[in-house]
Amino acid sequence: MQEFSIQRSSRKCHKGDRAFQAGERYYSVVLQRGSELVRQDFSKEHWQGPPEKAVGWWVSQMPAKRNGKLTLAPTIVLLDALEKLCEQPDDGDLAYLLAVLLIRRRLLTEQASEPSDGDPSHMHLTHSANGREFLVPVNMPNPDSTETLHQKLIDLLYCET
Repeated sequence: MQEFSIQRSSRKCHKGDRAFQAGERYYSVVLQRGSELVRQDFSKEHWQGPPEKAVGWWVSQMPAKRNGKLTLAPTIVLLDALEKLCEQPDDGDLAYLLAVLLIRRRLLTEQASEPSDGDPSHMHLTHSANGREFLVPVNMPNPDSTETLHQKLIDLLYCET
């Protein structure tokens, strides 16, 4: 059996660009764009049925907000997220921030490199427990995007319990 990686719900309507409310039903569809699978979520009022070339579709319900405590995602989830972010050129600043956080939490260590072969545009990181390696772009975030990056990082790192 082949496994596919599909992004999480955007939590907003692709067509109407509004956030889904707690308890609201919405439709999700997966489309093939070149070699990638892309997920789009639609509110009930914007759903016209699955497109002709849809790979799959389903109905979901936005979970109700709980007043639970936020907990950090498991290490394996954080490492998988970092790997995916490193593959997306548009997410270089988010990958960099996540890598720095994982270094500070001592989950990743930076590998020393020789000055002759060192690449200052990337950090070579290793997860000491399993030897998994990451090549993370050094992409300092733009100060104007701090709010957006902060929210993306919170959404990526934490879940309600």
